[in-house]
Amino acid sequence: MSDHPASSPSSLAQRVDEILGPFGRLAKTWSGYEHRPGQLHMAEEVARAFETNDFALIEAGTGTGKTMAYLVPALLSGRKTVVSTGTKNLQDQILEKDVPFIRRRLGAGFRAVRLKGRENYLCLFRYQTFVREPTFVAAHETLFFDRLREWAESTHTGDRAELVDLPDDFMAWSDLSSPGDRCLGGKCPHFGDCFLQRARKAAAAADLVVVNHHLFMADLAVRGGGFGEVIPDYQAAVFDEAHQLEGVATQYFGMNVSSWRLAELKRDAELTLVRTGGIKPGLGQVLLALGHQADTLARSFLVSTVETELWLENDPEMDRLRTFGGEILATLGDLAARLEPQAEKDEEIQNLASRAAELGGQLGFILEGMSSDYVYWSERRGRGLFLRASPIKVAPFLQERLYSRGLPLVFTSATLATQRSFDYFKERLGLYPELEGAVLDSPFDYARQTLLYIPRAIPEPGRPDYPAAMIEEIERLLRCSRGRAFVLFTSYRHLKLAEARLFNRLDWPCLVQGQAPKSVLLERFRKEIDSVLLATHSFWQGVDVPGESLSAVIVDKLPFTPPDRPLFRARSRKLKEEGQDPFMTYQVPEAIITLKQGLGRLIRSTADRGLLAVLDTRLITKRYGRLFLDSLPPSPLTHDMLDVERFFGQTG
Repeated sequence: MSDHPASSPSSLAQRVDEILGPFGRLAKTWSGYEHRPGQLHMAEEVARAFETNDFALIEAGTGTGKTMAYLVPALLSGRKTVVSTGTKNLQDQILEKDVPFIRRRLGAGFRAVRLKGRENYLCLFRYQTFVREPTFVAAHETLFFDRLREWAESTHTGDRAELVDLPDDFMAWSDLSSPGDRCLGGKCPHFGDCFLQRARKAAAAADLVVVNHHLFMADLAVRGGGFGEVIPDYQAAVFDEAHQLEGVATQYFGMNVSSWRLAELKRDAELTLVRTGGIKPGLGQVLLALGHQADTLARSFLVSTVETELWLENDPEMDRLRTFGGEILATLGDLAARLEPQAEKDEEIQNLASRAAELGGQLGFILEGMSSDYVYWSERRGRGLFLRASPIKVAPFLQERLYSRGLPLVFTSATLATQRSFDYFKERLGLYPELEGAVLDSPFDYARQTLLYIPRAIPEPGRPDYPAAMIEEIERLLRCSRGRAFVLFTSYRHLKLAEARLFNRLDWPCLVQGQAPKSVLLERFRKEIDSVLLATHSFWQGVDVPGESLSAVIVDKLPFTPPDRPLFRARSRKLKEEGQDPFMTYQVPEAIITLKQGLGRLIRSTADRGLLAVLDTRLITKRYGRLFLDSLPPSPLTHDMLDVERFFGQTG
C-alpha cells in the first residue's frame, strides 16, 4: 500500500464530507465544482460499508457522479480495493479521468492499475514458438505479422490493446496468448519476464485495482477450486454496472465443452509432440480420432433447427449425443493415458495430459446431467457447438466464495431497482433480505429534457401484423427526429426486417449492427450527426453518445427474454417449484432493468434533449405495464405523434 494515512473507522464518512460536501475541499479549490447531493449521499453509504465491513446497495441515476462517490471513500479508507466494472469505457473513465483528478485535488500518491484477463497479454513462450513456424488461419492476417513482431520485441506490457490497428477478430492471437489450461506457470522458461506476472505484481502493489466482471468471477471460480488466485488479495470490492453480475457469474460457475476446445487440444498436442520428438503411431491415431470427433460435433448436432440454443432435456438427438459423447470421452481418456509416460519429463506434455483429463471430466458431468442445480444445454455459435452446464442459481457460489469473507462490498448501477425496490436484485445474487438499498435519482430534468411516446393503435407484439406496423412507426418517428436515433431491437429478426424496409427509404445515413465492429459504428454515429443506428442487445448498455448526435432512442418492444431459452426456462421452473410466480418475480423485473438500460442511452448530460419511444401497447394495456412505467425516469408520456412533432419542432 502507499504511504497515505489510513483512516480510523469513525472518521471516514467525515473525511468524505470534507472533500465532497458543499463546503468541502473540492468546492473551495475548484471553480468548476458543482455540489451533487446524490453523490455525497452515495459516498456516505460507501463509507458506512467500509467502516462496518458491510454491504452497500445503491442505484445511482445517470449524472449522480457515482464513480467519484465510491472512489473517494475507497481511496481514503486505506483498504486495498478492487473495482469491478461491466464495460471497458467505464474502466477508461476511472483510470484516465477520475483517479488522476482525485490525485491532483487531494495531492495524494494513490497507486491505481488495471488488471486484465490472461488472454489480453502476449505469452512469450507461445510467441517464440509461433515465430519459428507462423501459421495463419486467415491469409489476410499475414499482413500484420511484421507489425506484430516489431511490437512484441519492444513492448513493456505485452498488452494487446497497444496494437490499436490489430483487428478485433485477429484469429492468430489465440496462438500468442496463453489461456490458463495452457500456461506452464513457474516452470515456463520465460516466467521471469512474463507480462501477465508483471501485471499481477503491479496489481499486488496497488491501492486500487480495476478489473472487469469476467476477471472477478474467474478469480472466484479459481479460488473456489483451490487453484490459487487470479486477482491479488484485496480488502474491499466495488461492483459498478452490477446489474450484469448474475449473467457473468453464470458463465464462470458453470462449465462448457466445445468443438473448438477439442480441436485446439488436438492441434496443440500435434505441435508439441512434433517439437519434442515426434508423434508415435498409436498417439497419432488418437489425435486423428479427436480431430474427427471435434469436426463431427460441430457439423452434425443442432444443425437441423433454427434455434441457436437447445435444452438437452428436450433435445430429440440427446440419445445420439450421449452415445457420441461417450466416444469422445474414451478418446480423451486414451489421449491422457498415452501422454502420461512422457508427461513426467516434459511440462508441456504434462499440461496436455491435464487438459485432456479436465475436458473429459467436464464432458462427463454435462452428459450425465444428474445435478438438479444445473441446466444442461447446447449452443451453436458460428461454426462451433458448445455443450454447457450452467448453475440455475449463482447465489450459493457468491455466498460461499465472496460474502463469507467478511469484506466491505458495494453494488451499484444506474439500473438495479424495480419500482424503487431491490428485492429482485437481492434474491438473484443471494444478498441478505434485510439489506437496505438507496435509490438516488438522476439530477437531470426529465420533465423538460425528454418525452416518452407509446402508441395506442399499434398491434400487440406477437400478432402477425405487428412487425410491419412497428417499422412504419419507426419511420415516422425518425422523420420527426430527423435521424439522430438509436433504434434498439429485442430480436435479430426485427432488426433485419427493419433494415430491409428502411435502409433505402431514409434520408439519413443508416448504420446497422454487423456492418462493422461496434467501436467503428459508434464513431461513425458520433461524427455523422444525423445518422440512424439499428442494433440489438450489445448496444443496449455501456454506450454513451452525449450531444446532438443522439436525439431519440426507439425500442421495438418490451425486452422479455425469449421463453425457449434453456437457462431462462430452468430458472423459471425452479421458481415455480419453490411456490413463486416466475413471471412477476423474475421475468418482469429482468425486463424492467433491461428496458431502463436501453432507454438510459439517451440523456447523458444536462444539455441533452430527446425522445424515448417504446412501440409496445402492453405498457398501457397490461397490469404489469404500470410496473415498467413506475420504474422509468419521470418523463412526460404521450400517445400522440403530433406531440412528438411539436417536441422536435421546439428544438429547431
